[in-house]
Amino acid sequence: MKASVLITTYNQEQVIGQAIESVLAQATDFDYEVVVADDGSTDGTRSVLREYHHRFPDRIRLLLRERNLGMMRNFPEAFLECRGQYVACLDGDDYWTSPHKLQRQVEFLDAHPDHSMCFHNALMVWEDGSQTPVLHSPPGRRPTYSVSGLFRHDFISTASVAVVRNHLVREFPDWYYTLPVPDWPFFVLHGMHGPIGYLNENWTVYRQHPAGTYSRLSREKRMEQSIGIVRTFREVLPPEWRPLLSDAIHARCLNLALYHRQLGHKDRAREFARMSIQEAQADSLRRWFLAAKVSAYMRVPLLARLVSRWRTAFHTDVPEEYLRQEPVAGASDVQPDDGLWPSQSTNAKGWVEVGAD
Repeated sequence: MKASVLITTYNQEQVIGQAIESVLAQATDFDYEVVVADDGSTDGTRSVLREYHHRFPDRIRLLLRERNLGMMRNFPEAFLECRGQYVACLDGDDYWTSPHKLQRQVEFLDAHPDHSMCFHNALMVWEDGSQTPVLHSPPGRRPTYSVSGLFRHDFISTASVAVVRNHLVREFPDWYYTLPVPDWPFFVLHGMHGPIGYLNENWTVYRQHPAGTYSRLSREKRMEQSIGIVRTFREVLPPEWRPLLSDAIHARCLNLALYHRQLGHKDRAREFARMSIQEAQADSLRRWFLAAKVSAYMRVPLLARLVSRWRTAFHTDVPEEYLRQEPVAGASDVQPDDGLWPSQSTNAKGWVEVGAD
C-alpha cells in the first residue's frame, strides 16, 4: 500500500467528522488506508467513527482503545500499525484544506528517496476567536531542513502537516514516552534518517483550544518545557549531537531570561541568564564569549532581536521565539465548522481493531 493516513482522536465528537471528510476527499492515483486511533473516548466520538467505518469499510480501519492511555502512548503505538509506504498524520481536531495534499507530499518523497519526511505550513485558528488566524511557517522557508535545525527549534507546527517515510522508526525508545508532547521527538527520530523537505503550501487548519494540553500553558511554561525536552535529547541521543544540543539549550535559556527581563522579573532573568552560560558546556574561552554575549543581550534586549532578524535573512538557525508567523490576508473570515461492527478483535496493544485484515 502506498500510504496510510493516521488520525488520532479523543473526545472530539464535534470535529472528528471534518477531519475524516478532509482525508476521504483526497484525490490520488494510489491506494491509501485511513487508520483512526481512538484513545478511549467517552463522548459520541466512537459513534461517529463507527458510522464512517460502516460507510467506508475498505478504506477505514478503527483502532479503539479499551481505556485511555494518553497521547504519548496512543500516537506511537497506532503509528506502528500503519501499513503504507508513507504515513501522513492528522490530529482529530485538525483538517486538511486541499484535496491534492496527500498526492503532492507522496510525489515529493518519491522524487527525493533520501528524504525522511516532508511538511508544509499550517493555518492556526483559535476556536474562541480570541486571536486572528496566523500562518505558521518555518524560518527562511528553505526547501530542505535537517534534524540539527529541529534541535534548535520545533519549526514543524503540528503532525497534521507531515508525511514521513514509514519503517524508518520501527520502535520507539523508552525515553520517548517520558516526554510531554509526541510530535517534536517523533520528527527528530525520523529526521535523523535523512533531510526534511518543505513545501511552501497552506494545506492544513490547526485548531487552537484555550483548554488544550499545550495551549493552556503560559508562555513561560512552554519555554521551560522545551528546555526540558532538549535536555532529554542531549542525554539520550548519540554523543556527536551533544555540542549542538547544548547550544540549543543555551539559546532557549537565554530567550527565557530575556522574557523575564521584559516582564521585570529580575531574579528569574538572572537565574536563566546564568543557566544559559552553564548549559553551553563550552571551554573557558568560549564561555567568556558567551558570558559577554548574554550580558550584552540582557542590557540591550533589542540587540537579540536584531541578531535574530539577521540570522533569518541569511537562512541560519534562529531561536524558536522568533519563528516566522505571519497574519494571512482575509484569514479573519475563516470559520471552522463547528455503528456497525463487521469484525473485531482485541489485540495485545489493548484496543479493539475494526476492519483489520
